[in-house]
Amino acid sequence: MAAARASIVCYYDLISPYTYMGFKLFNRFRKQWPNVDVTFRPMLLGGVMNIADLDRISGVTGIPFKFPQKFPINSVLPMRVLTALQIHEADKYEQCIDKDEYFVHGRDISQSDVIQQVLRPIFHSDTSKIDSYLQRAAQDQEIKKIFKQYTDEAIAKGVFGAPTFVVRKAGSEEDLLFFGSDRIEMIAATLGLPYAGLTSVSKL
Repeated sequence: MAAARASIVCYYDLISPYTYMGFKLFNRFRKQWPNVDVTFRPMLLGGVMNIADLDRISGVTGIPFKFPQKFPINSVLPMRVLTALQIHEADKYEQCIDKDEYFVHGRDISQSDVIQQVLRPIFHSDTSKIDSYLQRAAQDQEIKKIFKQYTDEAIAKGVFGAPTFVVRKAGSEEDLLFFGSDRIEMIAATLGLPYAGLTSVSKL
């Protein structure tokens, strides 16, 4: 069914450095696109990354980046935690994606104690609540089911890397896929949205 508003669904995995770059870049322009519905959907990803390209993106955009010594890691636990947070903590969810722990500080976010430390400032040191989400991510069958559904949905749509943005124009039923952190200009052009360029917003 055709939607009344334009929409963008981004499939992501914290293991992907392009997700890290893409999330931060996308949110710079998102402020200028108030009439577009945006959803970030966690999924499981494995792949090979181009490190030199990421260094260039960092240099142009000013987004800090340092490739971690331990790569790749198993991202299932943190991605399930994010799945639970998307459902139960909508107001805090995107803050939890927008962290520099892995691709700046090199911290192993597959470990429960690191996830606990990362989330503590967002949840005002409510360790019992954070522990409950870690437990849900590890044991809750419904959370596991939803995360698998998101991943299966991404596969069905033809997603092959992260981040992938699934764009739909207002009044259309057609999904348009844009892969990579360097496709924001094309997304803006497709939806007729303002786009000032990478360097013009590097300090926003």
